[in-house]
Amino acid sequence: MHITILGGGSWGTALAVHLARNNHHLNIWEFVEEQARKMQDERICPLLPDAKLQDTIFISPVMEKAFANAELVLIAVPSHTVESTIEQAKKFLGTQPVIICSKGFASNLRLLSDVAQEKVSGKVYCFYGPTHAEEVCKGLFSGAVLAGGSGKARLRGVLESPSFHVELSNDIIGVQVCSALKNILAVFIGVLDGMQAGDNAKAYVMTKGLEEIKEIGLQWGARRETFYGLAGLGDVIVTCSSRHSRNRHVGEQVGQGRRLDDVLAEMKMVAEGVTAVREAIHLKEKFQLELPVITGLYNILFQQKNPHDVLQEI
Repeated sequence: MHITILGGGSWGTALAVHLARNNHHLNIWEFVEEQARKMQDERICPLLPDAKLQDTIFISPVMEKAFANAELVLIAVPSHTVESTIEQAKKFLGTQPVIICSKGFASNLRLLSDVAQEKVSGKVYCFYGPTHAEEVCKGLFSGAVLAGGSGKARLRGVLESPSFHVELSNDIIGVQVCSALKNILAVFIGVLDGMQAGDNAKAYVMTKGLEEIKEIGLQWGARRETFYGLAGLGDVIVTCSSRHSRNRHVGEQVGQGRRLDDVLAEMKMVAEGVTAVREAIHLKEKFQLELPVITGLYNILFQQKNPHDVLQEI
């Protein structure tokens, strides 16, 4: 199959390498021209140095070229650019299925799937789970959830491999809420590590925090069981515990006493948990929920509240 991936960052590249192992042909659109040229010429991704790009992967900064013979489209750009990326891609899209792999919300706290479905003719799906790009590109065992309507089973056959299991779900709302908000917990766990609060505190925050994410999802119309599956609990575990987690790194630096702005300024990739905290506060107000873990992290990051005091309050 000929597959187009919009986004040549670490996750888009890891997906391309994985799918190339499945004998598919990949076209990647990478909007940073210098990075696209480097990937195409040197067969490496600057953001994912362990990934070796196979010959069946073509990379271009020209979107039209990336859509050559496209039978399936994956979106792996940062969540805040999904809307503009789809708008730019509309003229090249037909009725191909579109799979959103970006984690986060669209503007005005809309679901990415809703925004995409407004703009494209094909069916829209979401693909989320505990899948660090650094491990997927190496072929280490992973699993994720493909959510959406009819047609999922055929797409699972495209995405799945012996080392990458794919589960199916009809809860496209729940998987998006999980994937957008779980990074909040990774930042908080990083704070706890930075202040050497211990494992018990981390278990407490992860458990209570997942319950808060679930409450937001239920208000949105999600299914309870989604939050205890791969897209929920699974992703929380990996992003809170892994050395690969950018969000956990940000929290750890803050927990050691550094200013948030200084930490973010030195990062090459996006730590979406910081944005997600701000968004979750609006969701708290929208759904009139008590969210002490999420509110506590917001106060640490943006109100300079002492993390020790916040921990005692939640």
